[in-house]
Amino acid sequence: MTFPTVREFAQALETQPLDDVARNFILGGTPYVFRDDPAALEHLIAHLTAELPVGEDDIRIIGSARIGFSLDPTNFPRPFGSGSDLDIVVVNADLFDLVWYTMLKWHYPRRIGSLPSTERRWSTTRRKELYWGWFRPEAIRYSGLSRLAMLAPVQELSTQWFNAFQSLSVYPELAPYQASGRLYRSWEHVLMYHVDGLRQLREIVVELGGASGVQ
Repeated sequence: MTFPTVREFAQALETQPLDDVARNFILGGTPYVFRDDPAALEHLIAHLTAELPVGEDDIRIIGSARIGFSLDPTNFPRPFGSGSDLDIVVVNADLFDLVWYTMLKWHYPRRIGSLPSTERRWSTTRRKELYWGWFRPEAIRYSGLSRLAMLAPVQELSTQWFNAFQSLSVYPELAPYQASGRLYRSWEHVLMYHVDGLRQLREIVVELGGASGVQ
């Protein structure tokens, strides 16, 4: 499989619908990181499906590991390398709803009253993540929260998620990369998130004078 140059990708941003760019360059195809070692992708997927209650079709490699250079507007187009992150999307409505339902169960009895400042900040962060359609279970912290027993299902998922991604390093071909995963409720949420990022990149390309100005 061939991968686009930065200039070819910039041309696609200028000339193609962003939904198509996202599907063709970010959410589909062989990841750049495994271009010479397809078995590594099989190991990654087999490992995550064994460690988490998700299916093979729930998992995608995204970002620079997918295309070969950073799609972060602040780092575009830094090349992918041995020190780069391995960004992984996991789409599973059951797990997403487990987090959502558990947080509601924790919060609803105190919905009308005011929460202590630590819990208010925590719930505000979770609501922002929910609004944008994704969670990072391993990044959720629980220090300073009351009624922790109510949050036990999410705590268990946080631990399971952290262990699943950290233990990818047992594979030599995956060990050079820091792997992390975002949990989305649907592929539509994933698409909207990445289309918004592509919109920002297209603005950068325009500011540079078009694809010819991208190095």
